[in-house]
Amino acid sequence: MKISVAHARGAKGNWYHLDLPEPITAAEALRASPVFQHYPDLDLETHRIGIFGKFCTPDTELKAGDRVEIYLPVQREPDADEDEEED
Repeated sequence: MKISVAHARGAKGNWYHLDLPEPITAAEALRASPVFQHYPDLDLETHRIGIFGKFCTPDTELKAGDRVEIYLPVQREPDADEDEEED
């Protein structure tokens, strides 16, 4: 079954095309891809994953053509108003 795995970091991203046996879960596809070799800090226990931008669980079964994504946590910059309140 043809699927892909993607991860973006800033302006750089990687997209891996895989042909894997069915049935396969999102976690299995991520482990079969080189994403963890290229980004050893990624971890299925702490980073959320999704299919085409919609969150899913690691045990979600994939369909042909799915793109599994592993996300970095969102980093929020403090608002200028919050900085003023601290003074």
